[in-house]
Amino acid sequence: MLILEQQDKPDDFMALRTVTYTGLTYQTLLRGQDIRLPLPPVLPVVLYSGRRRWRAVLDLDGLIGDIPDALRPYQPQMRYLLVHEQDLLKSIGRPGHNLATLLFRLGRSRDVEQWRGLLHTLIQAMRTEPGYEELNRSLTAWLYIVAQRNANPAEDLPRVKTLQELDMMIAEKPGIWARQWLREGRKEGRAEGQAELLLEQIRHRFGSVSDDVVQRIQSARVPQLKAWALNFVDATTLDDVFRD
Repeated sequence: MLILEQQDKPDDFMALRTVTYTGLTYQTLLRGQDIRLPLPPVLPVVLYSGRRRWRAVLDLDGLIGDIPDALRPYQPQMRYLLVHEQDLLKSIGRPGHNLATLLFRLGRSRDVEQWRGLLHTLIQAMRTEPGYEELNRSLTAWLYIVAQRNANPAEDLPRVKTLQELDMMIAEKPGIWARQWLREGRKEGRAEGQAELLLEQIRHRFGSVSDDVVQRIQSARVPQLKAWALNFVDATTLDDVFRD
């Protein structure tokens, strides 16, 4: 069983969240009688698209303090697989039909037609490999959540169990997606534009900046970028720009 989580910034408690997600997924499947004992094994995967290095621990043990030997056998254990987009690009580039590449692009796309095109590519890629029924179900559950984030919040979306059903749902009600997807895309584009402008201003006044500063600005949201831009007006040092 595949459990997917997408992150655009590091989360120190991701190992704990992984344990929680796994337990809730098992409970949901058991209530719906979708699985029976013995429970299927789990592969928790975190798709990380941020620019900063992921420094959070990968297993739950790393979040727990010193454990007496007598208690160690009773501690929960869970480890997740981290897939960092930047590392993936360095190692294999951006092949169009690579599963990880498709998932990153689906998670980040803010254009409904592009999203559907990527979904079609994913469906086609899944057809070329036998025995992908469980993977299809897991990917559908994750992409359903991604789609919900981009739909009209007032719209009650029907449940779907396969990628094909998800594609049909979007095709049948295109109007509930386009407006919200467009709005989210504009927000993302506005943040990127403000980040680049602030970086240009900082470099013009203070010279070159470190990669950490670049990553901090590029990962910031619009309200924070606006506050830093106001600080920049009368800043005499780089630290003045980032003051609270």
